Amino acid sequence: MSFVPTLRLLPEFEDELKRLPGIIAASVVTGPDAVPIEIHVLAEPGKPAKQVVRDVQSFAMVRLGMDIDHRIVSVVQIGVDDTPSLLQDAPEVVEPLPRPAISSIMVRTSGTEAEAVVTISASGGAVFEGRIVGPGTATHRPRLVAQATLAALGELLGSTAVVESAQVVPAGARQVAVSVLSVAVPRLGEQYLTGSAMVRGDDSEAVARSVLAALNRRLSG
Repeated sequence: MSFVPTLRLLPEFEDELKRLPGIIAASVVTGPDAVPIEIHVLAEPGKPAKQVVRDVQSFAMVRLGMDIDHRIVSVVQIGVDDTPSLLQDAPEVVEPLPRPAISSIMVRTSGTEAEAVVTISASGGAVFEGRIVGPGTATHRPRLVAQATLAALGELLGSTAVVESAQVVPAGARQVAVSVLSVAVPRLGEQYLTGSAMVRGDDSEAVARSVLAALNRRLSG
């Protein structure tokens, strides 16, 4: 699969979104035509996530004259316990899986390529490893780590999943890793999951935790 970079061409729109009440941080990803294809919002608790999405849609229409599809807007709400509170469009949970935990993360760069290796431990002492090789640029590293984390979780997940985006965004004086996953769910089709994790010293570790947060929310109910 060839790597096609996405472009962030609307920084002014991001800044405007952060002025909306309750929104802490925002990231807008566009295609080459400068039309948004992903909008990620980090919001305070208290307002339903669907209302936050409607606020973003209304704001985009008023400021840009742009009709935003609600499906491209992901909302993560973080309270004082640093826990994502809601996932938009999350499917109903049927059979929860054991909560996995990160055992180790390693990122090695050689020339223009980098290799990310993530080891996950699950209940019963089982250990799973995900290994991904991709572009060695610093901007691509969060996605590489997210892909390796998802690869390690593949056997536990039991569904086809891909990383739509993974990045570290500012949230006031802090940094937050935000990952968006696309998961194929039987009878429901493609579902979008999002998770976040506060950076506590290492960006890669926070990205891996954000992937776990997205999957734990869906699989554990």
